[in-house]
Amino acid sequence: MLRIDKLHKQIDGRAVLQGASFELRPGTITGLIGRNGTGKTTLMRLLTGIYDPDRGQVTLDGVDIHRQANVKRDIVFVPDAPTALEGYTLKQCGQLYGKIYPSFDRLYFEDIIGRFKLPLNKSVRSLSKGMKMLFSTALGLATRARVILLDEPTNGVDAVAKKQLLALIMESVTPESCILISSHMLSELDRIADSIILLRDGRTEEQWLLEELRMQVRKLQIVFNEGASMDWLSQNEVHVLQQIGRVYTVLLESDALYSSLMKQDMLLVDELALALEDWFSWKSGGDGDVA
Repeated sequence: MLRIDKLHKQIDGRAVLQGASFELRPGTITGLIGRNGTGKTTLMRLLTGIYDPDRGQVTLDGVDIHRQANVKRDIVFVPDAPTALEGYTLKQCGQLYGKIYPSFDRLYFEDIIGRFKLPLNKSVRSLSKGMKMLFSTALGLATRARVILLDEPTNGVDAVAKKQLLALIMESVTPESCILISSHMLSELDRIADSIILLRDGRTEEQWLLEELRMQVRKLQIVFNEGASMDWLSQNEVHVLQQIGRVYTVLLESDALYSSLMKQDMLLVDELALALEDWFSWKSGGDGDVA
C-alpha cells in the first residue's frame, strides 16, 4: 500500500501542497481531481520521488521512498507531456524501460503497441500528440509497477483510441498494483475509478468511494408550483446546479433533507443519475448555472 502522510511542498516561495494525506490500496484505480493550479502534478512528482517533500512522508509498505532509492522502481510516473524520450524509437524506449524496471513485461508492451498500431521503429518525436500519450501510457502500464501514476492520460487522444485506452487501464490493474489518475475529464474517471480524491488549496479532503458517493448524494430535478416559496433552497445545505424559471436541478446529501424537501410546494420531483462533474462542482465551490 502507498501511504501519503501530511505532505508539504513549496515551489518558488509558494505553498503548493499543505498537508496532503491519503492511501492507495492494491487492486484499485483512484482519480485525483482539483482545479487548475491546486498542485496535482506536483503531488504526482512527489509520489514518484522526482521532488522531495519539505515535510511529510511517502511510504510503500512502510518504506520511505525518498530514503530508499530502490523502492522507486516499484513506482512509475507518466507525465501529461512526455518529452524525455523523444530522441529514441519506440522499440528503444521499451528496451530502456526493461533495464530500469525489473518487472517490465516486454510481451505486454508489444501487445499494447500492436493494439494501437504504433510504429515500433519510428522515433517518439515523429508521433502526434495523441500517439505520444498512448505510447507513454503503454510504457508505464507495461512496467507492471506496483504503483502507476498517470497525469492526464487521454490528453490529445481521439475518441476511438480513448475508449480503448480506458479499457486498457482497467485491465492493467492487478491485485498487487494500484493506479492513480490525475484528470480534468471527470466523465472518464466516472467510468473507471473506484475512488476519488479532491485536492483543494494544497490539501486533500476525504477519499470517497464512487459507489458510496452515488448512494449518499441525490441529484434531483424539482419543479415548484407557481407562487411557491423558494426559501427552503437557501435555508438548507442544497447545491443548485441549474435553475430555469421554476425548474431547479439540485444536489443534496441527507435523508432528512430529502424528507424535508418532499413537504415543499412542488409540482414534480425527478431523481437523476449523479455525475462526478456535478459533485465536483459542489465540493470545489463552483457555482450552479442560474438563468
